[in-house]
Amino acid sequence: VARQSPGSSGINAEYGEVVTKMLRADYYKEKNQKMKDTKNEKRSAQLGDTTATAPVEVENVEYEKGLVLRVDGLEGTELTREQFKDVFEGKGLEWVTFNKGDPKANLRFAKSAMEALESVKVDGKFIVSEKELSVTLIEGEEEEAYWKESARAKAEFFQRKRKGDAGRGGRSRGGFRSKRGRRE
Repeated sequence: VARQSPGSSGINAEYGEVVTKMLRADYYKEKNQKMKDTKNEKRSAQLGDTTATAPVEVENVEYEKGLVLRVDGLEGTELTREQFKDVFEGKGLEWVTFNKGDPKANLRFAKSAMEALESVKVDGKFIVSEKELSVTLIEGEEEEAYWKESARAKAEFFQRKRKGDAGRGGRSRGGFRSKRGRRE
């Protein structure tokens, strides 16, 4: 019997298949890579290819003016959305557009944003977690752009959500009408 070197190929006489010999580590490396590739393909098929879907276009957005504040000067701070929510608790804050590390934040209110800001100022300064921040009311084209972007993001969220909810729900381990799946 002739020995073949690692990585060499041969033909299995019994089945007529091509057989590749390789080191165990190389085999598992290749196998794991194939598993990752198939997993990623399945995931992208489930979520739908985001590049294939048309971007959501929002043209006319109706909004009430004077509801959005822009907070600047957040570079290098460790502020979070929750800290803004705590400061404006009970003042009608509806939405905070901010991720940790962003240089600015947008705060949307149910009622007048300036009234809410004036009610939380300390000695005429807006302070969050012992940091003085500059705040301006968004107006004009900037306000319209904010509302369009907000409407577009919301539409995209619900479009993605609908794709994920295409199947029937309500089934659990035991099936639809099992003892575990029953509501009582």
